[in-house]
Amino acid sequence: MTKGTELLVAVGTFVHGFDELVAAADSAAEALDIGGFAQIGGSRVLPRRLEWLRFLPSSELRVRIAVARVVVCHGGVGILGDAMRAGRPIVAVPRRGPTTFDHPAGDQLPLLRRLAERYPIGICERPEQLRAAIEKALVGPSTIAYALGSDIPDIVAGFLGGRQRVEPALGPGAGLEMR
Repeated sequence: MTKGTELLVAVGTFVHGFDELVAAADSAAEALDIGGFAQIGGSRVLPRRLEWLRFLPSSELRVRIAVARVVVCHGGVGILGDAMRAGRPIVAVPRRGPTTFDHPAGDQLPLLRRLAERYPIGICERPEQLRAAIEKALVGPSTIAYALGSDIPDIVAGFLGGRQRVEPALGPGAGLEMR
C-alpha cells in the first residue's frame, strides 16, 4: 500500500488524550506501510508515521473522515456518529475504566458492543490487536451504508456544531399528531 489517507485516527477531546490508541495506530500504520492523519488531543504520544494535530475544527475532522479509508477511534458517540454518517469502516478502541472526575468517559465497551450488534463496527479491545483489526477493515468494503433510522445524531451534531438542521417533512400519519 502507498502512504496516503488510509487512516483517520481520532481520540476526541478528553484532557488526557488516549496514548495507547495513538501509539498503537501509529505502529500499525508503520507496519502496514500506510499513511493517514491522527487527531491526538491531549495525548503525550506523538505519532512518527501519521500526520497529526492535537485538535481541529469539527468541519475539518468530518472532511478528513469522508476521505479516509478506515476510521480508527475511541468509543465516543460524536466520532462514531460522524464516521457512520460518512459511511466509513470503523475500528473502535474503547476507553476503559470507571467514570471518575479524572476519567469522565468511563467504560465505552458496553456502548460499542451494543452498536456492533446492529452495525458492522470493528471493536479492538486491546491496542496490541489494532494492526490486525485495521488490516481486516482495509480488505472489507470501502463504504458502508449504516441504516441509522433516526435524525437524533443530526440533531445532536447540529446542536454541538452550530449547524442548522433541516426539519423533516411530517404529515398526517407520521405519528406526531396532537390529540
